[in-house]
Amino acid sequence: MLKIKHTICPTCSVGCGLNIISKNKKIVGINSYKDHSINEGRNCNNCTDNINLFINNKIKQSTDYTSLIDDVTKILKDNKDVTILTSGKTDNVDLDRLMEFTKKHDYTLLAYENNFNKTDANIIASYDDISNANYIITIGDIYRENALIGRRIIHAKKNNCYTININKTKNLTGYNSDKFIKINSYDEIPSILEHEKIDENAILIINKIDSTDNYNKIIEYVENNKLKILPLPKYPNSYSVLHHVKSTSINEIISKINDSDVIIFTDINLTNFMKNDIFNNKIIISFDTLNTTNESSFQIPVKAWYEKNGSFTNSMGITQRFNDTICDNDNQLKTIAQVIDEIDGKL
Repeated sequence: MLKIKHTICPTCSVGCGLNIISKNKKIVGINSYKDHSINEGRNCNNCTDNINLFINNKIKQSTDYTSLIDDVTKILKDNKDVTILTSGKTDNVDLDRLMEFTKKHDYTLLAYENNFNKTDANIIASYDDISNANYIITIGDIYRENALIGRRIIHAKKNNCYTININKTKNLTGYNSDKFIKINSYDEIPSILEHEKIDENAILIINKIDSTDNYNKIIEYVENNKLKILPLPKYPNSYSVLHHVKSTSINEIISKINDSDVIIFTDINLTNFMKNDIFNNKIIISFDTLNTTNESSFQIPVKAWYEKNGSFTNSMGITQRFNDTICDNDNQLKTIAQVIDEIDGKL
């Protein structure tokens, strides 16, 4: 029998609602959550593509946790230089437990958030601010990569909002803006903003940046000119992670990996961004919700968001709870927090 349950989309940091359709305790599809205040019954292709990953690549539910946890505990007892790498794919419950665990054992906890950094809540624009804006500057391709925010921009344009898009290449957002500014480097953005004499009520929306330094320069411009900004990091809980964990660049992470004996990935595969030889002679432990191809020494399967209760905090700082949409009492998978609890109890 088909079941339909409400949840929050885990694809990006916008925080759209969606319905999971399940049959025999497995996802078979999704449909729109029409009463959700953020997306009002619409979901983008990114959401659909993400759900298809879970339909096609979900790890098997049966696993021998006892042996895995015993092996990992022994590794952690024998090695003190441990680095844990997380991201906004980790929900608030798991994030809180990771922070407690690393502090207790004097491990290093780092986050990779695609060069975004913690942003003062006072300067973050709300989604309604976007809809009602009269001047919007976008950095990156918002229409294609964050379609539901793109929809808010379209609402604003219907009320004569003036829009500028800044990007390295002409893109869907640029084609639909009043002005497109091509850049060769993100270093150019602060001077472009100064040159444009941006309206004092302008809102900046950004979903891509090449370095934390350049992001910080944009934030400084926004603060100095008393503007608002809406950063759109890649993952659903990036807001929380950026407010609690040091955000680091790939180069900083590589440096830390070189100094560590054990690397723990929490549902993020940074081997996609780095050469595999960086991990030579390193013990890699990964917590995974999907079948991945990283170079893990130990792969620990954990529950996906639709199999548990938790919360994400979206780009404008609003925390939304999600619930187990499958309700499978036979599911033996654990959450990251539950696995950490068991490891911690044995250390």
